[in-house]
Amino acid sequence: MLTAQESRVQFIYFMLSGLVACTMLILFYISMRSTLNERLRDDLKLLQRQLNYEKPNPHWNYSNSWRHIGNATLRHEIYSAYFDVRTDIIGKVKFDEQQLTVGSLRIFAILPVKLRDSSISCIVRFADFSSYEIVAEEAGAMHEVHNNSFAAWSIMCPLHLTRQHSLDLPRDVALSYASNRLSHLSPSYVPISYPRNMSDMFSKSRATISVCVGPLQENYSNVLRLVEFVEMYRLQGATHFYFYYVDASEDVRRVLYHYQRVGLADIFEWNVQTHMHDLHYAGIVAQFNDCVYRANVVDNYRYAAVVDLDEVLMPLKHNSLADYLRQCDEGRSSGFVFRNVFFYRRDSNDTFNAPAYTQNRVLYTQSKVRRTLEVMPAYMRSKVLVNTRGIVEMGNHQIYRSAPGFTDHVVHQTVGLLFHYRDKCINCKMVLIVDYTARRFGSLLFDRVDNTCLAVFLERRGVCAFA
Repeated sequence: MLTAQESRVQFIYFMLSGLVACTMLILFYISMRSTLNERLRDDLKLLQRQLNYEKPNPHWNYSNSWRHIGNATLRHEIYSAYFDVRTDIIGKVKFDEQQLTVGSLRIFAILPVKLRDSSISCIVRFADFSSYEIVAEEAGAMHEVHNNSFAAWSIMCPLHLTRQHSLDLPRDVALSYASNRLSHLSPSYVPISYPRNMSDMFSKSRATISVCVGPLQENYSNVLRLVEFVEMYRLQGATHFYFYYVDASEDVRRVLYHYQRVGLADIFEWNVQTHMHDLHYAGIVAQFNDCVYRANVVDNYRYAAVVDLDEVLMPLKHNSLADYLRQCDEGRSSGFVFRNVFFYRRDSNDTFNAPAYTQNRVLYTQSKVRRTLEVMPAYMRSKVLVNTRGIVEMGNHQIYRSAPGFTDHVVHQTVGLLFHYRDKCINCKMVLIVDYTARRFGSLLFDRVDNTCLAVFLERRGVCAFA
């Protein structure tokens, strides 16, 4: 007969054995569910590529502007919507006899930070004007609110369609939520952006660098800096630019429309004037996210440099950004984070390398040759060159959410830096060192700037005014 001590030991043994068995069964169940879920998504991706998608509005010119949602006095606004084929960013997909998940709609809006509604719906409308509602799977203010009352919002609604050989995709979408009653009674539709060429929807992205430029505002007038910025990035391998403007001078618009005419740029109105004082930096987070999704969905560009006009991503051991990406991108990086150093406008100009014949001698990347010795930490005023297919939510200085399987990569300070040519110094007593790295582009850069200024301002003999 067992003693009391032996009984306790035996009881503990059986209890632990049962606990281990239950744990193994739970882990096995989770593993099976994960495996089945992965297989389901793999089968869904395979079927996605076998379907014929019809573009609902082939004449849509992809030019957006902010418009009111429902009651105009609330100042709720919607800008754009994109059809995203990535099913791995959707929490729950459908793959049965009745419905098939074909992707999602990503919508960008301006809404109060403390919106009372617990849920938001997407009202999708088709070419025949039939419509239905989808409850948003994701809806919330994006990062970098900075204590403002309004914020840039990102809304994602999964798109489930009936299975058939040819799929009719929705043409427009609107947002609906209870606190804005007119949002349902009188929806504010925006066209859904699809690829310009629908055959690009599942094709390999083009290894092209595009540039997303922060919004031009406060009647931006520095024409010379704008031209130099574009030509510097073209020398680095960029082939397309996206500009958004709140307001800009007439000369700046002449330059922008010149680049648009030659096919190098897209220009969009960024009419956020009613939110200049209660939305962080003219809604730059919404603008950068709109630009990254535009580069991915509409134009199928693999890369997008997310920068302002006074910032240059500078590789230190490669001839250009294009060369750096060809050698260093292994395919699973959502973005390459370049750490920040400052050059200051108040520093004296060094025009030693400016050719005698050039019309525009004071280029900021060539005349400012002293930078801060201190390299700022990653994600503090850094900027990112992103893989557009690896981004879910982009910030001003960092990636806040990458797609599954992707992660950001911090570029080592000996390999690349962000050269930030700032008008006002953060700390005017910081130690400065001489850095001539940008001057390797000097001879070509001076010629390109002069040629562009001559093409735009012939009446001024090719002189670009600068502020």
